[in-house]
Amino acid sequence: MRRYLPLLLCLLLLPGLSAAQSSDRVDVFGGYSYISQDLSLTHALGNSGISGWNASATFAVKGGLGIVADFSGFYPSYNTGCGAECSSTARIHTLLFGPQVSIRRARWKPFARFLIGDTNMYTYAAGTNAYTFTSNNSLTFGVGGGVDFSLTRRLALRGQVDWLHSGFQTTDNQRTFEEIHNLARISTGIVFRF
Repeated sequence: MRRYLPLLLCLLLLPGLSAAQSSDRVDVFGGYSYISQDLSLTHALGNSGISGWNASATFAVKGGLGIVADFSGFYPSYNTGCGAECSSTARIHTLLFGPQVSIRRARWKPFARFLIGDTNMYTYAAGTNAYTFTSNNSLTFGVGGGVDFSLTRRLALRGQVDWLHSGFQTTDNQRTFEEIHNLARISTGIVFRF
């Protein structure tokens, strides 16, 4: 339960903070995301990265300060070419919250943020020598930033990079290994402002 205390605190504070903001200061982002393969299937995926999606909502609190709720999903798979007995798949979701600071410069709006939350991972690796996770969840935190370029008052383009850190424990049924993962998540897409 201690692992989820920061996440629970963010969830409890979010409605109060969003009520304090003006009615037209919510940014909703959605788009394409890319991470390095280090998060999942480390032993099977080779050196390729993983494509997925990223979505977030930022609630303005005061001035350039806001609270962000960030979600992403990735669905890697790998097969060495020997049929179903050599396939590996995963389903990875992140749920992160934190403060975000931004400044507006004409049509540009750069921002920086700190995120903390949970990564949930489900993996399937065929064969008997597969590594399995001792838990499907890991506390995840990171820092990031990016820039929005306004197309209209209500629409913008976004580019962002986040450094994320998580730790999963894996086991091969004899030993347990601590797997610490540091990765860059690069996302781009559209921002809708309300």
